[in-house]
Amino acid sequence: MKMGKLEKKFVNSEQHAQKNIELIERLFEHIDLENISNVLEIGCGVGTTAGHLHNKYNMSVVGTDVDPEQIMLAKKHHKESKRLKFMELDATTLPFENQEFDMVLSLFVLHHIGSWDKTLTEISRVLKLNGYFIFYDLAYSRFTTRLFKRIVKKYGVYTIHDIITILKSNNIEPVYKEKPHGAMMKHYAVVFQKKS
Repeated sequence: MKMGKLEKKFVNSEQHAQKNIELIERLFEHIDLENISNVLEIGCGVGTTAGHLHNKYNMSVVGTDVDPEQIMLAKKHHKESKRLKFMELDATTLPFENQEFDMVLSLFVLHHIGSWDKTLTEISRVLKLNGYFIFYDLAYSRFTTRLFKRIVKKYGVYTIHDIITILKSNNIEPVYKEKPHGAMMKHYAVVFQKKS
C-alpha cells in the first residue's frame, strides 16, 4: 500500500533515515557479515539504507518499493550501478530466483502490506541458506489483531508470533531479538537466519 504525503514526509526525513542506519549497524553486531554480498531491501523508500550498505560495505543491493515516486527519488539521490539498483515492485510477487540473496531487509514496511504473509513467503523463497532476514516493524497484541483483522484489509495486522510462525515454517529462525517497545502496537527488531 502506498503512503500518504504526510507519512512520506516522515519516512523520507533525514532523521528517520539516520535511525534506520543506526538500527542496521546495531543489528549487524549479531550477524556474520563476511558472507553477505547480495542484499534485497523491501520498501527501500528513497534508498538511504540501500545506499549506506552499498557505500560502506560494498554490498550489491537491490532496493524495491511499490511506490514509483519513492523509486524515482531513490534513483535521483543515489547513482545506480550494477551493484546498486532500485526497482518498483510488489513484495508479494518478487521476480527473483530462489535463494538469490544473502540478506533481506524489511524496515518498518510490513504493516503497510495487507498480504504480509505472502511477502514473508517470498522473502523466505529468495533468501539463501544461512542468509539473514532483518525485520523491524510494528506488531499487535493478540486481542488487537483479532479486533482489527476483520476491519482492516489494506494494512498488515499480525502479532510477532504470527511473523515467527510463518518464518519458522520456512526454516527461518530468530537468532537475535531486541526488547520490544510500545504499548498496543510494539516495535520489534529481530534478526532471523535461514537454516537447513
